[in-house]
Amino acid sequence: MTPPRNPARAARRATEALERLGTDQPRCIYCGNTDPLLVRPRRIQNHHLFGEDRDEATVQACLNCHAGAHDALTDAEVPMTCGKEPTQFAGAIFRAFAIHFEILAKACWRFAKRMEE
Repeated sequence: MTPPRNPARAARRATEALERLGTDQPRCIYCGNTDPLLVRPRRIQNHHLFGEDRDEATVQACLNCHAGAHDALTDAEVPMTCGKEPTQFAGAIFRAFAIHFEILAKACWRFAKRMEE
């Protein structure tokens, strides 16, 4: 890996990313990855559980898991914008929760298997 061209700018971007994440030890909630080469501040993102327009509820996810969560939301036809009809809005929220908990459940099984090995 080549060093950044401007180390001061790279350090500032890393600091800003950590501030956005609210932690100096980023970890993907879905895969648990903490490898500094994979989960650098710019490679972990705040995933909005219900879409950015709906709520500020976020979890930290690596790029791969974040993309997978969005694919699952798209497959479940969860709209990423606020609907005007309250029942449709509530239904979308429950589907988004179901996707989030399904991904977390799979992660819990993986973590349990690793601990038992």
